[in-house]
Amino acid sequence: MTEMTLTASVRKGTGKGVTRKLRRAGVVPGVIYGLEDPLAIQCDARDAQLVVQTLHGSERLISLRLSDGEGNEGKSKQVLLKEVQTTPVGDKLLHIDFHEVDVRQTVQVSVEVHPDGKPAGEKAGGILQQVTHEVVIECLPTIIPEFLSVEVSGLEIGNSLHVNDLVLPEGITAITPGEETLFVMAAPRVEEELVEEVPEEVEEALVGEAAEEAEEAAEE
Repeated sequence: MTEMTLTASVRKGTGKGVTRKLRRAGVVPGVIYGLEDPLAIQCDARDAQLVVQTLHGSERLISLRLSDGEGNEGKSKQVLLKEVQTTPVGDKLLHIDFHEVDVRQTVQVSVEVHPDGKPAGEKAGGILQQVTHEVVIECLPTIIPEFLSVEVSGLEIGNSLHVNDLVLPEGITAITPGEETLFVMAAPRVEEELVEEVPEEVEEALVGEAAEEAEEAAEE
């Protein structure tokens, strides 16, 4: 897995006025939480946007190269993306938070599950349905996978796969309950039979005949 990196610097000022000026200058304010007291930081908006887009909601270790804001490089911090705030329209970054982690300690994160292969049931018209898109795992921050794959080629109609069917890499443990369903091979949908519309003139004739029969029955 390729290590993700991002350069940031310590943010001197706080408050709405400061953050507005930063955003106008193409800089995103943020905060690092976790191992120490919260630390206000700032980073280039384009670089931060690229990291967010690359992660696409997943959790991966980021090496945050931190400076003191005066050109002096500090130590890198190993962080996970904690929270992102964006504008309602356009998804422009407004604020970004990170959670610093100890790479020697395991963490619990959510990871996407992707199907691998073509289900056998598709030949009979079956439809592969994904019930659970993410599972929670526990592992060291350095081995967080981008996603987990599960083999679905053996699925026939009516079959399903569960979390305990995942073949997890060494060092990774599933926290999501093993009985939780991941994929189901559903039967093909039965199309509703189309009922032919009765021509208007035929419908009127039938109604007329029914009315005449009712009148005759009343006269008897």
